[in-house]
Amino acid sequence: MADETVLNKIIDEYEVMRIKAAEKRKIRINEVYDKFPRIEEIDKEIYSRGLQNTGNILKNPEKKDEFNKDYSENLKRLNAEKNKIIKENGISEDYDKYDYECKICNDTGYKENGEKCQCFKQKLINEAYNMSNMSQMIKTQNFETFSFDYYSKEDKDGDVSPYENIKKIYDNCKRFCENFDSEEKGMIFYGPTGLGKTFLSCAVAKNIMDNGKTVIYLRAARLFSIYEDYKFGRNNDFSAINNIYNADLLIIDDLGTEPPGKNNISFLFDVINERMANGKKIIINTNLQISELTKLYSMRFTSRLYEYFMMYKFYGEDIRIQKLKKGTV
Repeated sequence: MADETVLNKIIDEYEVMRIKAAEKRKIRINEVYDKFPRIEEIDKEIYSRGLQNTGNILKNPEKKDEFNKDYSENLKRLNAEKNKIIKENGISEDYDKYDYECKICNDTGYKENGEKCQCFKQKLINEAYNMSNMSQMIKTQNFETFSFDYYSKEDKDGDVSPYENIKKIYDNCKRFCENFDSEEKGMIFYGPTGLGKTFLSCAVAKNIMDNGKTVIYLRAARLFSIYEDYKFGRNNDFSAINNIYNADLLIIDDLGTEPPGKNNISFLFDVINERMANGKKIIINTNLQISELTKLYSMRFTSRLYEYFMMYKFYGEDIRIQKLKKGTV
């Protein structure tokens, strides 16, 4: 159960989101009014005629049908003129609509049936697991901002070029998102640092969240720390463990960097087995090669990975080093 402070913080966030949406809408409307004053005149006339119609009905209710018919005819005429101006000048038909971040709940946190929206649940998860960093990362690390420019098109050591390899991984990540509910396997990204594993994980996370799913993104060390805190009674909130098993997507980053421990391996086995059995997806990022994972964990563990995951090897030149060479960092 989230505490009252967290809930109030999230509620305040939604209020700020709605205010921003209203402010942006007002700016768009004013821009259209400045360029096309006739649209502003039409909107004012529609508003004025609406008030006038309501007043006429209150004064002479017996003429309600007559007033409504007259108002409807004028409204149709005015809207037709307005739509003509919009169409002829290439104005977006949504210029006067609220552009909410969440189209499901319109930035209220609740669906029409009164249930918490998935975005509300995601905010609770973000707070529970201190995932504010991921929330910032997905704004810049997503499918639209991914660049193939850092991957060489030259073949190397008999493998396809880094470019062809990353293009295939990128396409499979998008396919994974498109078929998320029916996908039977998770994904493992492995290879040296600085080649886009975390970036593409964030891209998948954003896409999944944009489609109303919940995502937990944890470094391996943090994942096992949560488990140990619960196991040894340092944190009795079972929801932290329950979400790890039940969030729509669990992303484990930097597997293999956590402190060694048999309890950790047992817990990881259980998480993988339970989630895959229940159709819950997992993405694992590791800087280790598969042979190194086998040595660190066990052949049984590696065998389970091949059974439950699609394996994607990343290779090429460290992007951060390339950026340093070009002076773009």
